[in-house]
Amino acid sequence: MKKKTAILLIVAAVVIMAAVVTYKTILKTFLPVWEGFSSTPYWDYKQWSWGYGTKVPGSVNDRNINPGGTVTRDQAYNYAIAHIQKDYLYLSGLIKIPMNANQWAALLSFSYNLGPANADNLVNNINTMNMAALQQQWNSYVNAGGVTLQNLINRRAAEWALFVKT
Repeated sequence: MKKKTAILLIVAAVVIMAAVVTYKTILKTFLPVWEGFSSTPYWDYKQWSWGYGTKVPGSVNDRNINPGGTVTRDQAYNYAIAHIQKDYLYLSGLIKIPMNANQWAALLSFSYNLGPANADNLVNNINTMNMAALQQQWNSYVNAGGVTLQNLINRRAAEWALFVKT
């Protein structure tokens, strides 16, 4: 009987673990909405990007030197997750409060779009849970190349809605 109980507990634990939502699960559907997908390289302000907005490996930051090549959706997702995982490792060392999967997904979407140094700017307000200041700061990152973009306003709003979602 003890063996049967132990097996049932293990099976239950596996089922529960499979049902746990992680920031990666959330970002798998969240990021493509905001990043779009391109199987070929495109110039993105200061670098050649492709897939879901990652830098084309081996490319140089020169608008006149298109690296060529293609990427599949699966490859692009793997590149994005590798990039996000680096940001997570960096930011998780700075965050001093427990955060749920939605909060991590929102912060990592922000970091993926703007870089970990800009996400680092949010850490103090996150750690102190100063939600009013954090929301104002979060929503101030809506410019690209010195121009306010509606898509970035919408993205910051969607990220913030995800961050505060329970």
